[in-house]
Amino acid sequence: MKTLTLPTEALMKPSYPITLPALLVPASTELDTPLRLNKYPVRLGRSDSADIRLDDRWLSRQHCEIDLTDGELIIRDLGSKHGTYVNESQIEESTIESGDELRIGITRFVVEIPKE
Repeated sequence: MKTLTLPTEALMKPSYPITLPALLVPASTELDTPLRLNKYPVRLGRSDSADIRLDDRWLSRQHCEIDLTDGELIIRDLGSKHGTYVNESQIEESTIESGDELRIGITRFVVEIPKE
């Protein structure tokens, strides 16, 4: 049997940090505990198969995804019925930074990214 050896960088996204810790701090009364993001991509929705399950009837089962691309956090709507909003603008895909407000369904968060 022939063994194929791949360089380590081929096994992960090239030049991307493995983690960029971020917090989604609740900006509405639906949640009271910040959500810690330290693994990407992460899917938010109301399905049991979502990485972060939120009990919000206005969310789609797989509502949106947050990923790390070239050292930046990206949020992507996954075809949700009620949309994904960054700073009150509906988006299909957008970068997000510390201080940005996310709204999915009736749940709102403020993004916090610790400075390195």
